Amino acid sequence: MVTHKFKIKHFNSCFNDFAYAPGKSKIMNISFVSDNYYLCSGIESQQFDAHQITDKADIDGYLQDYNPAHYLVVGVENLYLRDNFIKKLNQLNIKYMVLMQDIIKDHCFKIGDVVFSSLECSPHYIQKIARYFPKPRQNVLTQRELDILDVFHLQNVKIARALDISQKTASGHRVNIQHKLRMKSKNTLAMLRIKTAISRSNGSQLYGLLTH
Repeated sequence: MVTHKFKIKHFNSCFNDFAYAPGKSKIMNISFVSDNYYLCSGIESQQFDAHQITDKADIDGYLQDYNPAHYLVVGVENLYLRDNFIKKLNQLNIKYMVLMQDIIKDHCFKIGDVVFSSLECSPHYIQKIARYFPKPRQNVLTQRELDILDVFHLQNVKIARALDISQKTASGHRVNIQHKLRMKSKNTLAMLRIKTAISRSNGSQLYGLLTH
């Protein structure tokens, strides 16, 4: 618990230092949305617009006043709240970035039109993604890896049977997926959280997201 608070404090401090540092070129305005009070507290500035949401009513209120000129960063940790928020963003065709605890700091990947990164990433890194991340659809995973991610919760033998591949191939793909998604932990629960976030952000299933 103490470590978690220290991480939040450091994250807030980084936001303020970056926003007010003299000599910096003008940066893009970012709308940061989270259900964590400590994460939202202290990051308000000219460039960073923080919003705390705790229920569906907060989500609706935020979307009513949403400024499309801002780059939207979703740092919601509650799974139910995040799923509901992402569903509405997709319905409104709003582009966004998702921050998660399970991803290594200052790393990101893109699936479909959504960028995923760490909840611990620096504001400079967020700004870099907002400005320079490729606009066209570009996925970090191959189609076969997306197929396996969709059934990642199964044992290798069942994955192999379902996709008509060998168990060795299935195991190798699983290792590659975990590496490409820059995961802190390789446990099944962490993988399930990331898979769920990716699925919600790109529709009910992963099939059809092709890598070019």
